[in-house]
Amino acid sequence: MAKDDGAATGTQLLDRAVAILKLLGDSGQSGLTMTSIEEIMGLKQPTVHRIVSALERHGLVDRERRTKRYRLGLALFAMGARAADGTGLRQIARPALMRLAATSGDPVFLMARGGFDAVCVDRQQGTYMIDSLTGHVGGQIPMGVGPASQAILAFLPEAEIDVILEVNEPRFIQYGNLTKERVRDELHKIREIGFAIDDGKLVAGISAIAVPILPPGRDAIASIAINLTTARLSEDRVPELVDLLSSEIRSIETQLNPLA
Repeated sequence: MAKDDGAATGTQLLDRAVAILKLLGDSGQSGLTMTSIEEIMGLKQPTVHRIVSALERHGLVDRERRTKRYRLGLALFAMGARAADGTGLRQIARPALMRLAATSGDPVFLMARGGFDAVCVDRQQGTYMIDSLTGHVGGQIPMGVGPASQAILAFLPEAEIDVILEVNEPRFIQYGNLTKERVRDELHKIREIGFAIDDGKLVAGISAIAVPILPPGRDAIASIAINLTTARLSEDRVPELVDLLSSEIRSIETQLNPLA
């Protein structure tokens, strides 16, 4: 909760604007009224009105006239799409995602690191419709939660891993009995076998397999994950899916390597 002293600096206003955007992102389709934003943020009405009005002018938030609730604006989606394509990763990986979804019949996700989170950059729906932790494109999950983020985290420098786990540890509590120690144990296994897997421990009935994207000479920049019902993840199917993922990812890594 922010302290409103009525004399915010430019940096403080920027921090508050970003906090409001994140708050509206968490509110989803229901959105929030101006009063709700004031109460949650602990800011005075003039301060919130000034910030939200500026965000609305730039299309970063939208206000529904009937309910007077604010939601994230489409300008943010456009900016996010451009950011996702900034490295060319989304464009390069799209055919691979389509092939994987068609071959496996299961939903496939392209996940990239965004600070302390893993962000869904792209997804392709398979024949089987199931939910995921990140949901739609742009959805986020703390680094360390689930195979998609763990596949990236496992191949970062140790010092960086330590910081990420330290910062994200309080966020793990909302994911059952997940702990920093358990995540670290998983990372060791992932480095040994080259992929991350969850057989329904994180979300009952839903499993996932993820393989990191590791361009030559670089840390993991992303991962591709296949989500499926635990009933569809037989012991024989694990190596089959890993081979499918690995083959597609090797091709992506080659395209990302300017010296290839």
